[in-house]
Amino acid sequence: MLGSSHDIDPSFVNNLPINLRDPASALIRVVSLKNMLEMRHDPSCHFLYGDFQLTNTQWQTALNAAILTKISYFEIELGFPDVYINKLFEIASYAYGLPNKPAPVLYQAMIHEHHQMAAWIKKALLIQQQNLRRSKARETGGKN
Repeated sequence: MLGSSHDIDPSFVNNLPINLRDPASALIRVVSLKNMLEMRHDPSCHFLYGDFQLTNTQWQTALNAAILTKISYFEIELGFPDVYINKLFEIASYAYGLPNKPAPVLYQAMIHEHHQMAAWIKKALLIQQQNLRRSKARETGGKN
């Protein structure tokens, strides 16, 4: 089972039809997030394309599941730049089919079916709040 040795959300791949699980798992294992995003524009540009007999629509579905799973690999800790957190939220919202939705909306959409990813989003939002407090404390600390 995908995710048994990593702290990731395997639910995206586990919820795929059987014929899409192996391609999605292969993507997660050997393709970077950046390359997955490039593949969304043209899946046939990647070497894995010929390994599986999928339509472009099936590739998009497998890619979206792989992208969401790959995002869950990121360990967001205090000091992780907000611009990167926001970019991960943006990518996740597109891959989940909710483009341009803010992170709290994405959190609500995932809370029941993808609880690990929802927890990841919640943690990332909390880190952003802590980053903001830390930044304000530095600003005001220098003025005292």
